[in-house]
Amino acid sequence: MDAIGRLAEEQAALRRVATLVAQGASQSELFAVVAAQVAAVLLVPYVRILRFEPDGTATERAHYAVAGAVFEVGTRWTLDGTSAVTMVLETGRPARIDDYEGLTGQVADAMRAVGITSTVGIPIVVAGRLWGAMVVSSDGPAPLPADTESHLTDFTELVATAIANSEARAELDRLASEQAALRRVATLVVEERTPEEMFAQVLEEVGTLLDDADAAMMRFERDDTATVLGVRSKAAPPDGLRVGVRIPLGGESVASEIHRSGRPARIDDYATASGEMARRVNRHLIRSAVGVPIVVHGRLWGSLIVAARDPGPMPPGTEARLAEFTELLGTAIANADARAEIARLADEQAALRRVATLVAEGATPADVFAAAAAEVALLLDAELVALGRFEGDAITFVAVHGEAGALLPVDVPIPLEGENVAGIVRATGASARIDDFADATGPIADLVHRAQLTASVGAPVIVGGAVWGVIITSWTRGGPPAPDTEARLTQFAELLDTAIANADSRAQLAASRVRLLSAEDAARRRVVRDLHDGAQQRLVSTIVTLRLVRQALAEDDAAVSVEELVGQALENAERGNAELRELAHGILPAVLTRGGLRDGVGTLVERLALPVTTDLPETRFAPELEASAYFVIAEALTNVVKHSQASSAVVRAELDDGRLKVEIRDDGVGGADPAGNGLVGIGDRVAVLGGSLRIESPRSGGTVVTAAIPVAR
Repeated sequence: MDAIGRLAEEQAALRRVATLVAQGASQSELFAVVAAQVAAVLLVPYVRILRFEPDGTATERAHYAVAGAVFEVGTRWTLDGTSAVTMVLETGRPARIDDYEGLTGQVADAMRAVGITSTVGIPIVVAGRLWGAMVVSSDGPAPLPADTESHLTDFTELVATAIANSEARAELDRLASEQAALRRVATLVVEERTPEEMFAQVLEEVGTLLDDADAAMMRFERDDTATVLGVRSKAAPPDGLRVGVRIPLGGESVASEIHRSGRPARIDDYATASGEMARRVNRHLIRSAVGVPIVVHGRLWGSLIVAARDPGPMPPGTEARLAEFTELLGTAIANADARAEIARLADEQAALRRVATLVAEGATPADVFAAAAAEVALLLDAELVALGRFEGDAITFVAVHGEAGALLPVDVPIPLEGENVAGIVRATGASARIDDFADATGPIADLVHRAQLTASVGAPVIVGGAVWGVIITSWTRGGPPAPDTEARLTQFAELLDTAIANADSRAQLAASRVRLLSAEDAARRRVVRDLHDGAQQRLVSTIVTLRLVRQALAEDDAAVSVEELVGQALENAERGNAELRELAHGILPAVLTRGGLRDGVGTLVERLALPVTTDLPETRFAPELEASAYFVIAEALTNVVKHSQASSAVVRAELDDGRLKVEIRDDGVGGADPAGNGLVGIGDRVAVLGGSLRIESPRSGGTVVTAAIPVAR
């Protein structure tokens, strides 16, 4: 071909390429046409277009060979040793190699392997930066013509223009897609969607924008771990990266670096990374990753991370693109935190009101303690809540809530020695916490280790200006409790202060009544003993005197004054009988003391002129409880006999929820007066023991007297 024909062919090829550029052909289509046109115009057997990568390698983007493809598109070249491509990268100028013998490096080895002897490379410069190179090669004995470089320049300029146009369009498309994605995420923020919905949407948007990349979101915890909140993956992630898993930070990983520095981070080759996070990422076949911090209210909250499975680093600028999403995430998380805080405060106030209502209603301390423990466990997500009373250098737990509480003894003093929250509260009178019991010692620490508790917070319960006890919350999982746990716990402790103070007042009154009742019962027992030693002795003396009279009469002994002896016997009998009548009322029958309530009541009803059916437990109770139940039944049956005009009565007793429930029912005329002396006396006796009395006595409907008396532990 003469010079004019060659020039015409070259111009025609350039026009064809320029037409494709003007039509906005894709890069792959354009590169393939350019490679074929250059090969035809310059009469060379090999034409290639390569792109330089940020890591110093080059990627085969187009390849033309007369005898068929020698190198596959997408091949990644390591630019070590000497080659025309390496020289273009290093100098930014055209380069040629006319003899590959003795040269080293991956490219040189490949050239020799396929028989290439001469190569010319021309830089492709896009927007002032070195983008790649166009390379032509020959396998003939002669080197490529000297004007090869100049002929290639026009083609590389067209290629550069096409790349610039293509990248500009791609950038516009990318920006449009990115803005659309950001708008979708922003819409979720405005709509106040749940954090879980937000996280899933952000990960999907980010992964789609970054060439279907894997993505993950993590929250940094106070114990230097990261909790996985969301994962987007081409394949199902392993268990080690599933949502909810907590992974220790440390070593070399993107998440660990963000946690340390608070700034964006990237790792271009995870094969050399270290630490638990890196180990799990490598298991997930991740090659490189980029992450940016998520900042909420000015503090580092977590990280958003994207990763690639293919070799090579993530594209430059990935950090900036992710940052736009994390700004929206920060706003969404802050909004969600604010809503959660409002809901938390509402729940907390409702719980406090429920406990306060119990206190105001005069509920028993046990009921208040149990309710407070349950409310605290729910609000603070605690596995164990315990309320303890200080007794010298020991603590006695009076209420526990949670499964772990099975290992915590109730109503048993435990020494406060060693390291424990209760001991700190006792010593300081202030709230305290222990975030790690690993090295704790002492009796309470032993219980903590058995229950596998990891952290505890305690607040003092102050009654009458003195530290009465402590309320403790404990956990068996996770990191340290939230910083505001002490303040939240103190609010419940203050309510317990009031409940305990009220209960102490009631307990003191009840204790005085119990003392009076016990003194009364003790007095009756003394009367029994006095009767044994007094009236009974009079009767014994009477019997002995009468025997002497009988003996004197039988022997006709004139020395013995029978009349005097009979007078003494009669006097003793009359006095003894008078004393017995006077003291018999109210004395505990011996059968009650020996056989319990069932036997005592059985003997009682046998003496009544009224059919009485009984249904009583064989169980023995405390003496004061049996005595009180007996007198309740005796007084009620006395009223039935005297006033009810009943034809029969029924007496029942049973244990019901820690109380002895006694019921006396008759079929009489009803209309019993609750203010009558008998019923008032029954009510006083029951109230002294902390029980309750109910009287149902409609006119012509019979009477039911029901007493419920607490059974002591």
